[in-house]
Amino acid sequence: MATNLRIRSLTVSTNRASHTFDFTSPLTFVTGTTTMGKSTLLMLIKHAFGGNAALTPAVVQHVTYVDLAIQAGESSMILRRRIGADSGLVEIIEPGSHLVQHTWTVSPKPADGPSISRFLLEALGIPVERVPTTRAGANSRTVALTFKDIFRYCFLQAKEIDRSVVGHLDTTNTNPKRIAAFELMFGLTDPELVELKRQRGIARDRAKQLDKDAAAIDRFIRDTGIADVDELRARRMDLLQQLAAAEDKLRATRDEFAALTNAEEHRRAELSEALTASQKRHEEADLLAVTVRGREAALAQLRLDLAKAERRSTAIGLLAPFEFVTCPRCMQDLDGRDVPETDCRLCCQPLAPVDIEDVHASDQNADRIRAQIEETETLLHADINALEQARLTARHTDLHLDTLHRDYDQATASAASPRIEAVAQLSRQAESLHHRINETGQHMQMWRRLDQVRAEAAAHRKTDRQLKVDITEREKALRTRGAQLDDISAAFTDEVNLIGIPIDGIARIDPDTFLPLVGDTAFEDLQASGGGASTALNIAYHLTLLTTALDHPDVLLPSLLIIDSPRKAIGTVDRDRELGRRIYSRLATLTEAYKDRIQLIVADNDIPAELVTTRNTIVLTSERSTVPGVTNSGVGEGQRVEDL
Repeated sequence: MATNLRIRSLTVSTNRASHTFDFTSPLTFVTGTTTMGKSTLLMLIKHAFGGNAALTPAVVQHVTYVDLAIQAGESSMILRRRIGADSGLVEIIEPGSHLVQHTWTVSPKPADGPSISRFLLEALGIPVERVPTTRAGANSRTVALTFKDIFRYCFLQAKEIDRSVVGHLDTTNTNPKRIAAFELMFGLTDPELVELKRQRGIARDRAKQLDKDAAAIDRFIRDTGIADVDELRARRMDLLQQLAAAEDKLRATRDEFAALTNAEEHRRAELSEALTASQKRHEEADLLAVTVRGREAALAQLRLDLAKAERRSTAIGLLAPFEFVTCPRCMQDLDGRDVPETDCRLCCQPLAPVDIEDVHASDQNADRIRAQIEETETLLHADINALEQARLTARHTDLHLDTLHRDYDQATASAASPRIEAVAQLSRQAESLHHRINETGQHMQMWRRLDQVRAEAAAHRKTDRQLKVDITEREKALRTRGAQLDDISAAFTDEVNLIGIPIDGIARIDPDTFLPLVGDTAFEDLQASGGGASTALNIAYHLTLLTTALDHPDVLLPSLLIIDSPRKAIGTVDRDRELGRRIYSRLATLTEAYKDRIQLIVADNDIPAELVTTRNTIVLTSERSTVPGVTNSGVGEGQRVEDL
């Protein structure tokens, strides 16, 4: 039987008031004049379920939240969703206590993550699936099946009632999801078949990608002129042999050079000793040169001191007896100068007494300096001789060192230099061979990668073929269920006839698209007689699916159908009005037959009077519009909520 989904009530709250609308009856009519909010009321139900509803300005400006009391499967709950900034969440309220049990997001990330959609699907017992974007699993792309996709079968909106079936004209993913939802709800598929198709899509996508990769690798190999595998293998073996020979010769040359180096060890030691001796002799000569320069400086200072001493002694001996009577500079007479006898008449300074002892002491100092000069000259002469000898010895040592250098160079040049050059050349040859071997290995690796990619592509194609077989077998196993589609098509034909819809041809359901057909004419191509046949066919299609679900235990379609404004699309001529009365009569008959197992909610402003008075009817007026306290909760004359 159909999945139990019933709406108990809807409470619309503003900051000042709230209205509760009762939907407990199997058939509920919502009526009222234009702009009282019939479509708005239905849109608020959709909003509470987490859907993208068209909300009027009155709702956006005044309504704070809505509470939708529902029965989902075996669970009773209240869905609370706010209007405005916090509308991205739906709270699950426990009836009676009014405590918040859960809070679910409306737009989860990822798309099949925890959300109000997943919560409702699980409450209704409908599998949460990701379905392929193509029915045959032609690729690996999948989309999440949501409660919104199921609810589209439960809500015939005014916008699409006369032009599309469950939004089949939408250009987004909704059409593949519509088909997937139909197959899932009516047992034409199962999770195992969905997974097989998804796996086949993955295998086909992977095989296509690997084929592209293989083609790219093959094109690169051809464009760059890489040899085939056999030629590369032979070339690599030849290069390895050349490398082994070059490395053997390199080792032998290095061994010869090492032996030659050991033989010359004595010459190197002798050369090192000569170099050390040369350095020592030069250091000794440098030290003697410093000593000579020091003695020369001391001798010059002594000679200067002697000259000073001699001049002092001469001055004392020659000038002391003289008495100046005239100034030696300006030649003025000094006799008339009044100067004490104790002062010098020339400079007017106190006269120092002439001491004969000082004269003798000055002479003795000069003699001492002369003795020091003589001694220093002797030492300097000896140091100069020693310096000349040290320099001569250093020159002899340098000559010996040069001789040893020449002998060593002559002894090693003819043996070591060629071997050094041979080692360098063989090293370069080995390095070049290594590079060519690596390059050959890379080319062989490209061939191996090409073979590997081709093998992987073949494996995925094999998997694709096997999955195709598995899908066929699974579809055969489900074919007995597929016979149910014939029953649905026949029931649709009967439903069209029961309502008396004027069409030219036999109404049936397309087995591929699950959409209504009249003869071979698609729904969107119908030229409806009287302007209301398309609307009536759409209603008949949804009623057929609903009654089929109620009559078959394995169908998962919810037992709820909401129809918005059917009379607007039917027309106003007599035959259209009669068609409308037949539709409403059929709705009443079905609720009588199925009673509480079904729930129909219809919003319209032209419902037959005999039904309005005998059925549960919500009458919207300016005093009791959809939005409490707002007399006009719609969008105005000539415009529908769905056009927002």
